[in-house]
Amino acid sequence: MLPPKSHPRWKELVCGKLPKISFAFLATKFFITRVTGVARNDPSPETISSLIDESYAFFQKNERLVEIDIVAIFGQEYKK
Repeated sequence: MLPPKSHPRWKELVCGKLPKISFAFLATKFFITRVTGVARNDPSPETISSLIDESYAFFQKNERLVEIDIVAIFGQEYKK
């Protein structure tokens, strides 16, 4: 189960403030590159909130496929 959208890691993820993560899946890498670029260009609270929603939806939809990347982001806080 993904952590709730209120978890601080979501904001760190979309703002590009997590330590360097080597994502296992190319789709995750492309998605995060796009999202962090948008956040860098418009760091308003509304944009960040929208990007968190979009990121949550991406990982929820692809949870089984990108589980390795989710664990890399959330570590032990991610529960299957």
